[in-house]
Amino acid sequence: MCVLAFFFIRMLRGDEILSSIYIYDGPFEKGEKGYDLIRQAAVRYCGEAGVDYPVLEAEILREDKGKPYFVDIPLEFSLSHSGALWMCMVSQQPCGLDLQYVKDCKYEEIARRLFTKEEQHYVELWGQEGFFDVWVRKEALCKCTGQGIFSDMPSVADRNSNLLGTVAWNDREYFFTEIEIAPDIKCAACTDDEAQVVIRVL
Repeated sequence: MCVLAFFFIRMLRGDEILSSIYIYDGPFEKGEKGYDLIRQAAVRYCGEAGVDYPVLEAEILREDKGKPYFVDIPLEFSLSHSGALWMCMVSQQPCGLDLQYVKDCKYEEIARRLFTKEEQHYVELWGQEGFFDVWVRKEALCKCTGQGIFSDMPSVADRNSNLLGTVAWNDREYFFTEIEIAPDIKCAACTDDEAQVVIRVL
């Protein structure tokens, strides 16, 4: 059975729904063949947010560094999938989302190559789970900003080996929201404004 759930992200300054995260557990296509599922998420978002955009007919293209976007539709989205889980965040503001199953990998080697010293220390303390804690935040930040994978970005951990809730990058502040799905899954969202998450299941 396929399960479609959605997560409302509401700004702390009011109840206005600005962003929604949709999770789909079922068969899905990757690449351009999967765009219809993105459009379905956007249709649901428009109904929830009270906006009216022709997203079913909207063309989806990619920026030079790979960030997908709707042509001539003032909505942003971020896509992530791992294993059989598919997730899409739809918003009227910049957003990024990443989902990863915690699985065996050469995480220490990858951390030494790609992570900051603060992030490496966090991984040394928390092992494989710590690696994926850092990874999903870095990916979500990349997707939110549209920058290439792990470009010259700020650390998502501090000198005391704590994960940061916010980071400043290129004169803008970005906020992370950790999304708990299952013990073996790490997921984080990134927005350019503070948010809280309310989970609802269809």
